[in-house]
Amino acid sequence: MLFATYGYASAVNVTSSRASLTLSRYFAEALTGSGRGEIIISYDVKSSKIATSVGVESIVFYTEDGDYVTSVSGSTRNGLVKTNNDNNAGDFKYDLPSGEYYYAEVTVFARVGSDYDSRTVTTSTVWVR
Repeated sequence: MLFATYGYASAVNVTSSRASLTLSRYFAEALTGSGRGEIIISYDVKSSKIATSVGVESIVFYTEDGDYVTSVSGSTRNGLVKTNNDNNAGDFKYDLPSGEYYYAEVTVFARVGSDYDSRTVTTSTVWVR
């Protein structure tokens, strides 16, 4: 089952012509990292115009059973948010307790002037060594 999203929630990757008023497209997925306990959230968020801020607002990690583990707030400091740009893409690495399956809820957003919109993507479950 695939929950990674490109444009909107779907079992397949689909591009929408306009995801929202401020978001033109977005994508997020969880990947197993190369190091022990490492998970990677790969993301790509595109604004419809140059945005005041664009990127990942938050990442909430859960075990495969749906138990809350931890959360991360996006900021310019951790690279999850960019300012005065129309795109933000990258791979965010995070350490979690090893030997478990995890998934994440990734909230992406774009603010263009006073217009703001966000979407939450639920990733697939991945094994963290």
